[in-house]
Amino acid sequence: MNKNYFLLNEVAKQVGCRPYQIAYRITTGVFPEPALRINNKRVFTAKDVEQIRAYFQKNPPKEVAK
Repeated sequence: MNKNYFLLNEVAKQVGCRPYQIAYRITTGVFPEPALRINNKRVFTAKDVEQIRAYFQKNPPKEVAK
């Protein structure tokens, strides 16, 4: 994948959260749906990643107790 585009797992690793936490916020409208999909997978731009990172810095994800 081009370094200007990232899949959900790559974004989650960069941001420091789990992929489902990003996907949940997309489905609830916190983040817009990425404009690009390849093989029905969301493809994020560097700008998308920065917006997601900024959100999670202000609202850190809570860990689920086991």
